Amino acid sequence: MTTAIPIDERNLQVEVGVDFVDDTPDAHFVPAPCQVACPIGTDAPSYLAYIWDGDLEGALEAITATNPLSSICGRVCDAPCEPACRRADSDGPIAIRNLKRYVMDKLGAAFQMPPVPVTQMETVAVVGSGPAGITAAQDLAEAGYEVHLYEMTDRLGGMVIWGIPAFRLPPEVIREDIQRILTHCPGIKVHLNTALGDHSEPFASGTVTHVTLDELKERHDAVVLAIGSWWGKTLGIPGENDPRIVDGVSYLRRINTGERPETPETVLVVGSGDVAMDACRVAKRLPGCKNVKVLYRRGPDEIPARQDELRGAIAEDIEFVYYTQPVEVVASDESVTLRCVKTELGEPEADGRRRPINVAGSEHEFTCGMVITAVGQKGECTDLDNRGMMRDDIVVTEWDNMRTDDPKVFAAGDGAFGPSTLVNSMFHGHRVAYYVTAFLQGHENPLPYRTPYRTRRVPVSQDPEWEVFHRQEQDFHGLGKNPVEFPEIESPYSFEAARAEAARCFRCDAENGTALYTVNNREDIFNMARTKPDDWKKMRRMLNKRLLPRDNPFPEQRPATLDDIHFLPANLSRLVIDPYREACKTHTKIADCLALEYPFFVAGFDAAHDEVCEGVAAGMVGPGCPYIGTRPLGTDVPWMQLILPNGTLPHSRADALVYVASDPFIPITPAPEPAQPIGLAATVSCLEQAIPFALDNNFDFIVLDGTVGIHLPWAELRREADLTVLREAISILRRLKREGDIDLIYYGGVRSGTDTAKVLAIGCNAVVFGVTLGIAAGGEIDDDDGMMYFSSNLAIADRQEAVSNLLKACNGEVSMMARCTGKTNIHNLEPEDLRAITIATATATGIPLIGH
Repeated sequence: MTTAIPIDERNLQVEVGVDFVDDTPDAHFVPAPCQVACPIGTDAPSYLAYIWDGDLEGALEAITATNPLSSICGRVCDAPCEPACRRADSDGPIAIRNLKRYVMDKLGAAFQMPPVPVTQMETVAVVGSGPAGITAAQDLAEAGYEVHLYEMTDRLGGMVIWGIPAFRLPPEVIREDIQRILTHCPGIKVHLNTALGDHSEPFASGTVTHVTLDELKERHDAVVLAIGSWWGKTLGIPGENDPRIVDGVSYLRRINTGERPETPETVLVVGSGDVAMDACRVAKRLPGCKNVKVLYRRGPDEIPARQDELRGAIAEDIEFVYYTQPVEVVASDESVTLRCVKTELGEPEADGRRRPINVAGSEHEFTCGMVITAVGQKGECTDLDNRGMMRDDIVVTEWDNMRTDDPKVFAAGDGAFGPSTLVNSMFHGHRVAYYVTAFLQGHENPLPYRTPYRTRRVPVSQDPEWEVFHRQEQDFHGLGKNPVEFPEIESPYSFEAARAEAARCFRCDAENGTALYTVNNREDIFNMARTKPDDWKKMRRMLNKRLLPRDNPFPEQRPATLDDIHFLPANLSRLVIDPYREACKTHTKIADCLALEYPFFVAGFDAAHDEVCEGVAAGMVGPGCPYIGTRPLGTDVPWMQLILPNGTLPHSRADALVYVASDPFIPITPAPEPAQPIGLAATVSCLEQAIPFALDNNFDFIVLDGTVGIHLPWAELRREADLTVLREAISILRRLKREGDIDLIYYGGVRSGTDTAKVLAIGCNAVVFGVTLGIAAGGEIDDDDGMMYFSSNLAIADRQEAVSNLLKACNGEVSMMARCTGKTNIHNLEPEDLRAITIATATATGIPLIGH
């Protein structure tokens, strides 16, 4: 067993963002299911690995990197990561939440993040300090903005501080996270007892200040509404106005102020969600209460509460009555009678849950002293309602940009999208902060927000017995010796228990896909391992799947492709491993005036977002690769302007002009600036006219376009590359006896340095990267419309690094292929170095196929 590493808990300060790779460029990296299931993308595999290694500081950094309420989440997060765990179907998921608590209990109180200064002129108002609001406030403060946080009660935290009882979440744990945020972000200015509109908040202390949305808009440059779902919904049945019928949300707020009222002997709770679970367990702890029953209109399999909460309530002797629907309240001086009917489940509703149907003739009654209703929550705000900004108890908000109808006003959290979970509300906070920042920076159409998945690449080093370790549970104390004091219901792990639980992790994040091992293969293996030996039907299905023949890699309809051109093995044997051998040159000159370090151009980003273009351009600056497009990509990137047949005017800023030939070909009258090179982009259909015209009019180069049009966005995705343009161009030049008199640049389906080497060997001087570079820069291909889209998952610096690395790698690869054929210059590659392996490719390119 590894010896525990001592931790200095004094003045602990972790520099966030250090020593981890954000959205790793590894093409085979697949985030673990637990990480994908987490709305904020917590890197659970890494912090579990750090716990095993004894590196609690590393675990702390991984936990807090995207989670501002880490200590709180260690106790009350609904942990969507755990059902997603691949070990869930065997001996139980990893206790990811409990391990988070272990780390935060050890180090959270001493953990501080370095203060971030205010660097921006604009200010932002955030209304509501629940998980969504305070997460947004931290993100905006980290972006340099002064944030004014308006809270209608006398303390920060929203439903976290008012809706969760202390036996599950002690107040000092909440204060720990809140204080950490405020210390980290001195630019957050807190306004307590300040309500939006004319709400009379009973849980404010002192005088309540009322502000209107207009006032906030006058004071600040943007407003975020995170008002929450602060009010409980009613049952909507006769007789429920009796004061002994209370809604669960208000009831929990009273308890969290410190009230411990005398409670009737029997209490009924109607509902089955988180509020119902907390309300029934609170009632059980109050003086006078002996019996608590929870009524739910569906069955135990449909109950939405977390299973551990349900088990805890049952362990505390709370009774659950299923398939029961209240229909009327009958009150007397002595008691309350709740009349109910039995239900049965019908067809699924819009949310996928089966609709409960009342059973005729099944009327029955429950007698009690109090009914707590926990049947839903809603938001209320008269100021917003009077403006028409509320509908169905929520702020009308567009999910795509988190905006309301007012361009300065954004919304997030339960108040905008309905009741949700703690971690999902934090996701809303991150999301709305991203769009507010984009708005303040003048980006009207920012890249879509997407949760980034980070990996720390922690080495795998688990206990040899990790496969047989059982799930470690925290010690459960139930009501405790003095229930009315609300002692915590569970104790945290010991160091040994935490390491044993962390060791159970499969470390799905450490997998690397290959051509022979994919995620699908892995899932097959897991399915086989989990299948009972006598489940012959499943065994047969899996076996049949494995026995399915693979698709023929060379079907008759297979198009010509660069994949089907190979370098001759005899030539590959020329490679000599000699460190003193002359290096293979890759320098490329186009038109005697464009001197390139690499034989690469770039195209396709004309319609891409400015942030994407900035990152791509920065990655191209080092190698000096030019950009071919209708607009410049960046001030430091050579621009070869595409001149379209519709009369686009040449720009004096352009380093070269590229006229797009029409089909059928129409002669062009070029109008370059002095010493401005000119080129012609042509598809195969007009080469017969375009090449002689370019030669006769002293064009400097031709872009051989193997797509539907280099000027179209992501043209390479619209069809297979037409390699016949290479054969035809070389054939025409040879027929005219002008081969070598004009430079050739090829565009269409080039993905690598090896592809580049093949194109150069056929007779071109350089290639154009399009989709390949887009993928490197974080683009994702939409199969439905054949386009590429980008999201916020990468920062500008990340895109720059990815593009730069791709270009460097491809340049090294083309150099290596040239050296393999005995060349010391990539431009000495020749057709004799190649052979085709399919008839289609041999026909399209003119590269011979042996035996054909």
